Amino acid sequence: MNSRIKELQGRIDQADAAYYTQGRSLVEDALYDQWRAELAQLNPQDVRITRVGARIQETILQKRRHRIPMGSQFKATNEEEYRKWVIGAGASKIYHASYKMDGGSFSFEYQDGRLVSALSRGDGFEGEDITANALRFQGLPRICQLPSGSPFNGFVRGEVVLHTDDWEQVDPEQLSNPRNYAVGIARRKNGEESEFLTVYAFRIFDFEGDPIGKTEEESSLVMKKMGFNVAPYVVGDAEKVWQWFQETQGQRPRLPYWIDGIVAKLNDISEQLALGETDNRPKGQIAIKFEAESAVTCLRGVDISVGHTGAVVPTGNFDPVQLGGATVSCATLCNWDNIRMLNIGVGDRIRVIKAGDIIPRVMEVVEKAPGSASIPEPAACPVCQGAVGRRSNVSGEESAILYCLNPSCAGKLFGKIERFLQSLKILGGGENLIRTMIQDLGVQDSTDLYNLHTRRDELAALKLNGKVRLGEKRADKFLAEIEKARTLTLSEFLGSLGIFGLGKRRVALIQASVPGEMDTLGDWLSGKLVDLAKAAGVPGIAERVQKDISDKRALIEKFIANGLEILKPEPQPAPKAGAFTICITGSLSQPKAFFWDLISKAGHVGTDDFSKAVTHLVAADPNGSSSKLQKARKLGIPILSEAQLLEFLKG
Repeated sequence: MNSRIKELQGRIDQADAAYYTQGRSLVEDALYDQWRAELAQLNPQDVRITRVGARIQETILQKRRHRIPMGSQFKATNEEEYRKWVIGAGASKIYHASYKMDGGSFSFEYQDGRLVSALSRGDGFEGEDITANALRFQGLPRICQLPSGSPFNGFVRGEVVLHTDDWEQVDPEQLSNPRNYAVGIARRKNGEESEFLTVYAFRIFDFEGDPIGKTEEESSLVMKKMGFNVAPYVVGDAEKVWQWFQETQGQRPRLPYWIDGIVAKLNDISEQLALGETDNRPKGQIAIKFEAESAVTCLRGVDISVGHTGAVVPTGNFDPVQLGGATVSCATLCNWDNIRMLNIGVGDRIRVIKAGDIIPRVMEVVEKAPGSASIPEPAACPVCQGAVGRRSNVSGEESAILYCLNPSCAGKLFGKIERFLQSLKILGGGENLIRTMIQDLGVQDSTDLYNLHTRRDELAALKLNGKVRLGEKRADKFLAEIEKARTLTLSEFLGSLGIFGLGKRRVALIQASVPGEMDTLGDWLSGKLVDLAKAAGVPGIAERVQKDISDKRALIEKFIANGLEILKPEPQPAPKAGAFTICITGSLSQPKAFFWDLISKAGHVGTDDFSKAVTHLVAADPNGSSSKLQKARKLGIPILSEAQLLEFLKG
């Protein structure tokens, strides 16, 4: 038993240090919670059971003590644990429940209405000063006042998150997860990518530690009026909270950010405080975490792939299992730090979960197989046999990801071509065909796709996997798909190149923000985006975007030389008299750009941002509980489904 205690202590210490001081997670939350629960049974007095966060190690960031310590919360993972907490808190009480945002917790200090400091949670008593980065966060006012008009003096506690769309921009191969990536960005010394982070406030109090607002609902409304984002919430009895928890679990895949549960609190803050704390955890609050759907299966092998950034990624293959209504037979193993931590070997019985109800991941080894084959870290790139190594991230720490260091690696080339085809929805270019074209036709980059029509017979004669001939029919279909993508809008073209921070929608938004200034390739290559950064709405990332475009100048010119055409921008019709402003939230059946175009052609204005100017809100689920939907209901703004929007635009 003592050996198991030491093993659990070591694993928890290692996981805490990685997460709280390096911004990366070595294991899934569910497994980490299991370790803590087991340690609590074996050694109830262990300090690891009661501590919050981890001791701040020597880092490039300055350490500072919290004027008011940052605590944590008790957790419930099932209905029985929730009901037990309700009995202690008061079964007949009114509760406030909000999304448990999956990010990092930070404290923000205001003096005379100005943001003066931002600290990470750290160990709850001492954190890292990330003020310079926080000034670039979304949803964090630099200057604010109380609803009474008085300058705010006190603290706001908030969760810093990375929205899914932004995560795809900064981590396109999804080598991490949005929570870990957000924490990593927040603590970067140079502040790079901080503008992609968004703050959701959950607590406000003065310098004496007294809450502002008598109830959680009142505090939420105060923070909203001050300009802070507040996570969606409900107020009601214990039954309503549990019902909302169940409803929320089913909505997770459609949310624009990751959540890992809800936080329930006594709505009356004085009643919360009267219950007191245990181990720096308030008895009047509890985090109800979603129980990740899991399945046990046998690991049969590991594939190692190389992405377009050069990341060397291990993927486990196992006997098929059902997760979330889908059949899953492979899942990421993340990196070799994770593999060593979990002691995973081929032949072991493993537990697989869907992280955030989206990405399948191997959570733990359930049973070691006798003589199971270990998974060694490769000494060379599995594709080009070139050198591999770990890069230092912008904070100066070694990345957990292994990279191929060969700039000409065919694995990187494959990833870039695959991404280009997927971005433009060019069908017929599957993995086998891409690899065969690289190997047998000498395709060097995506520009060569536009010359394939001159090599039609060679293309048809290709043997996929060295066995099956592609054939004339499939070759012609693939060539026809390429021809459909020979003429592109500027946003389609630039958005398909994997330029940092520049998706198709952002190109269109920049063009709309500075009419006539960024409508040609020459405009984008000229460097003037940096000068127009503020007006274009990209002050934090313009230099990085411009550098990436400049670095790709030769590639862009080769596309044009090979016959790709950029459509001249069509003049957008001016909004008609009495035009409506229509905001879209959530994922519809088509990309938002499709609906923006329809809205514009109908003489109305489309927007992502919910403001006082919005006259109609369109939602994938009009009965949902997102913050935009709740706000629309309070303001009496009409809420439309996708079908209703299409009918509305016809009229």
